[in-house]
Order: sequence, then structure tokens, then C-alpha cells
Amino acid sequence: MSDEATRPTDADRDGTGDVRTDGRRVRGDKRRTTILSTAIEVFGEQGYRGTSLREIARRVGISDAGLLHHFGSKMGLLAATIAQRDEMDRARREDEEAAGATFVDTMREQVARNTRSPGLVALHVVLSAEATDPQHPAHESFRERYRQIRHQDDESFARLQAAGELRRDVDPRRVGQLVTAMMDGLQLQWLLDPEAVDMEGLFEDFLHLLEIPPRDAADTDGETRQTP
Repeated sequence: MSDEATRPTDADRDGTGDVRTDGRRVRGDKRRTTILSTAIEVFGEQGYRGTSLREIARRVGISDAGLLHHFGSKMGLLAATIAQRDEMDRARREDEEAAGATFVDTMREQVARNTRSPGLVALHVVLSAEATDPQHPAHESFRERYRQIRHQDDESFARLQAAGELRRDVDPRRVGQLVTAMMDGLQLQWLLDPEAVDMEGLFEDFLHLLEIPPRDAADTDGETRQTP
């Protein structure tokens, strides 16, 4: 074999230019990420029931079998799509906070985005309900998902409470679980009757019950003030 044939390609190098010994795996990871990004896009456009694996594969430029090769099964792909959406939402919230948005406003923006993506919301609602069965192939994946999100915002809620922007008689370590439970139930009601269920408005009502100041209770210097 010639030296040219064995020379590593750009795909086999990391960001420093060093040769990776796992170039094939890296390329596989990139393809997997592309598939998941495309799946999120297609579910957002066509809805949960209207989306076919063939359409996702077509947009990526691979066969149906090639698509499933990266995830083992259709259910594996669906669960991975939810996990990827969670990761994108987490990164977006971090970027928004870094740009000056408050923690609470990043939650509000998340709810607003959900109202524009009923297909992805339906995917989450249906799969999480089905995965409550211990025999379901995505059971462990969803159980681990909720284990991670239950307490991911404990410190943020504790800071709100210390600042007098969260009622004192609640445990900040439990508020995140309450928010998640409320949103899961609210999303289900919204999917069933979107014209009658104001998801953004009801979320704001829930924040009011926690005595979290409304969005417009901010001074011009960007600091939130306590509402009467």
C-alpha cells in the first residue's frame, strides 16, 4: 500500500492537527449528530405521526438501514432525538444567561419555543408515557433523563429564594420537580386542545403562585425588583 493511501485525512485529525486513532468513530459521531439535528428539524416540521424515518434518511443522504445502524432501532433514534433536543435546549439557556437573560426568562423562552414545535412536544409526551413500562426499550433512557433534570436547577431556584424572588415556604430543591411535572401535564393538555389551553399564560400563572416576579417587573438597569 502506498504512503498516500495510508496518509490520515482531515477527518482523522483533532482540532490541534494531531492524528486521531479513532477517526472512523469520530466520523460516525458526526454523522450521528447530523442525523439527530435533522430528526429534530423534521419532527418540528411534520409532527410526530407525520414523520417517517425515510424522510430523515433522505435529508441526511443515507439509506434507512444506514440511519438505524447508528441507533440500533427506531426507538433508539426517537429516544436519542429527545436527548439531543434536551442538550440543545440546555446549551441555548446557558448562552441566553451568558448574554444577560435571567434564569426565569430562559424558562419562559423555552415554553414559547415549545408552542412553536408541537411535533417535538408530541414526540416527548408520547414516548415518555410509553416508557413508563419497565419493559419498554426506552424505559431506562427516560428514567435517567428525569433523574438528571429533577435537580439541575436547584441552585438557580435557591438563588431566587435568597434574593426574595421565590416564596420562602417552598424547598428550592423541590421546585424544579414541580416545574417539570406542571409542564409535562400542561403540554399534554395543550396537545389535546391547543385553542383552549394557553400554555405560556398558564406557565406565567404558575410562576405567580411561586411569587416569582413577572417579566415586566424589571428596572431599566436590568435588575428585577420585588413586586408588591
